[in-house]
Amino acid sequence: MTNKTDLQIYIDNFGGDQDLEFASMLRDRIQGMRTNAKLLVRTFGDLGGEYNENDPNNESGTIQAIRQADIVVPVITARFFEYVIPQIVEEFEAAMAARNRYFIPVLLKAADWSGCEWLVKTPLTTSDAVPLLDHSTREQEAIVSELIKIIGNAVADLSRASNEAATIDLDDIVFSETVFISHDHDDADFAELLKLRLEKEGIACWIDSERLKVGQNWREEIDKAIEQSRAVVAVMTPEARRSEYVTYEWAFAWGKGKQIFPIMLKQTQLHPRLESLQYLNFTNHPTRPWSELVSSIKAV
Repeated sequence: MTNKTDLQIYIDNFGGDQDLEFASMLRDRIQGMRTNAKLLVRTFGDLGGEYNENDPNNESGTIQAIRQADIVVPVITARFFEYVIPQIVEEFEAAMAARNRYFIPVLLKAADWSGCEWLVKTPLTTSDAVPLLDHSTREQEAIVSELIKIIGNAVADLSRASNEAATIDLDDIVFSETVFISHDHDDADFAELLKLRLEKEGIACWIDSERLKVGQNWREEIDKAIEQSRAVVAVMTPEARRSEYVTYEWAFAWGKGKQIFPIMLKQTQLHPRLESLQYLNFTNHPTRPWSELVSSIKAV
């Protein structure tokens, strides 16, 4: 990773005509952002190195660049997938799973990415899943401006994190402006995605996998987090329905008078008490009502 004064951003593109132009433009726009952080922004074309007949596509350089980057921005086109080998996918997934890194894919041209698990489970620019170049010129500029804003927020977040103490005691955390995310551990990937989407909308989130340490009394710490949070988002699946932890969390929140937002991630029978609440249907990935969830939480 990087030291406290440098943040690395890698824009991964296959090196074609329009994607090369877009990656270079995006690099220049990012470098032009107003920030106190010292940024190193590179595209695939910036990796350089001598031609190696054993590695003609510079896959080793790509893997190293992704591994070193705090923010990874893949530029998606149909041809992009021709160059994504399993080792690169592993690096993408590592970036997605890390709490101190950002993974921000951009759909530039039409491509069939529905079977690409690492791409399906992460927010995509454009938000309507229509390729950027299929939008009008005015719309493209608005989308790019929003993308720059997202990257800028990520830079600011990473910069703040690098200046904070390495360890934070749970008692020092203020939860009053957070949303508690209740989920079964089998749904941890979606919970992390949910956290990322909400935090990009300015909604701080709390997930037990982030805060609880080995040896802590889980019920006591969960109670404290829920009591001091403004709302609870309950991710519902058959596994969550059977989980004593998830049931305890939303039931405790109910008893404390907290606003509960059930999300139906996988089709399941809700607990009779939760049936009285209006849940949001997230079972269909392309039509997930993210904006409705955000606006509902902000209204609390």
